[in-house]
Amino acid sequence: MSSAPILFLTNSELGQASVILAVAEEVALTPGSRVHVGSFSSLAGAIPDGIKFHSLPGRSMKQVFASSGLEFLPKHRPGVVGTSGGFAKAYSVVLAPWTASEYFSIFDACCQLLKDLEPSLVVLDPLFSPAYDAALSLNRRCLVLSPNTFKDHATGSQPGLNSIFKLPCLGSGYSTPMGPLTVVFNVWLLIALHVNGQWSAPVKKLEEARKQRGIQNRLGSICMFDEPPTDLIFLVQSTPESDFPLHVPSNLLGCGPILPSFLPLAKTHAELASWLNIGPTIVINMGSHVTHANREAGEIMTAVLACMQKHEKLQVLWKLQSDDIPDVPASVQSRLRIMSWLPSTPAAILTASTSVCAYVYHGGSNSFHEAVAAGVPHVVCPVWLDTYDFATRVEHLGIGLWANRGSAPDVDSTSLQRALEEVIGGAGAEERRKKARSLAKIVGGVDSGRRFAANRILDATA
Repeated sequence: MSSAPILFLTNSELGQASVILAVAEEVALTPGSRVHVGSFSSLAGAIPDGIKFHSLPGRSMKQVFASSGLEFLPKHRPGVVGTSGGFAKAYSVVLAPWTASEYFSIFDACCQLLKDLEPSLVVLDPLFSPAYDAALSLNRRCLVLSPNTFKDHATGSQPGLNSIFKLPCLGSGYSTPMGPLTVVFNVWLLIALHVNGQWSAPVKKLEEARKQRGIQNRLGSICMFDEPPTDLIFLVQSTPESDFPLHVPSNLLGCGPILPSFLPLAKTHAELASWLNIGPTIVINMGSHVTHANREAGEIMTAVLACMQKHEKLQVLWKLQSDDIPDVPASVQSRLRIMSWLPSTPAAILTASTSVCAYVYHGGSNSFHEAVAAGVPHVVCPVWLDTYDFATRVEHLGIGLWANRGSAPDVDSTSLQRALEEVIGGAGAEERRKKARSLAKIVGGVDSGRRFAANRILDATA
């Protein structure tokens, strides 16, 4: 291992940064390692001990979205109309959230950091384009550490027309295999994806500014939904068994779920661990980017109470960030816990007891891989882009259900109740549990993905 530091550069949103922080902490455990993380100031409080943090100038992606009145990405319906509209509103802002002046302020800061530290390796978040441009401009050795999947990074690398006929377009919600009419819609959406991405006005404007600065590589060339550069290693959370069937290029390395390390819940929060063991428990966690309006929280509460009335031993642990928490009837108060924030990592909660019988989430990659690693069945309520892929992925793998298919991106109590009933006690419930537990063993559980990624990064510095 080189004596020079290893530098991780990432967006500050935990949906992107969590895998970076998990692996950076693992690398930092190696004697003699020097680990640095560069990001926006909002990530400073999440940096693990033993890692040097460098604050980058400017607004984070989430701050840019908030300035436009968005909590994060705009929600959209699945299907040809809804997804096309989602691309028009969302994809260009994923590729080019910053103005040219903001972009180059971040780019210049990354360049200066690279010159100051002279790292042996730069580890990149795939959505953090200024950092990749900086590493490429200064000819630094780098690799990509992604929270996403084979499909997200390999769709453009499929042989022949497989990316059209065999892989549903991002955000479509289409199941595989696709029928002839669905393939036609899929082609339309793939065109819409590129039109609203590389050909959109904000992206073209930033591309022109980048060329004037001498940056020749295409914007977002390491982003999702594109053909990855063949000379760049990508570390992703997939394994062949946890994704759709597809061709995986040799430079895409599947690590399995990349999760933060954690102590057993029984050691850190013994009372909660004991409560989870009392009876079958549903865990609801809609992720770091999704908040639900009071009406939708009410729909979730209605579904939860209906299930609890039918199953007298059923418990529910619900992470809900809201100023208006729904009233909890006295009859179920001992079995329903609502928290604004989980006291430990989601994986620590999911692995604390074999009584956890379902994980309800919005379809984010990290949530999907938490449930996969823990061997818990999935109930998915997708809201945008890749979250629809995860909803169809869990059904394709036979480990869960898409709960709001008829109402997405909203949640309706009837559909959610039906999905919960099916997952915890329906005709296919036991088979889903078996498949979920089997997949957890195949992917290596909660620790192996993080360790595999760390070892590959250390190998790259040798």
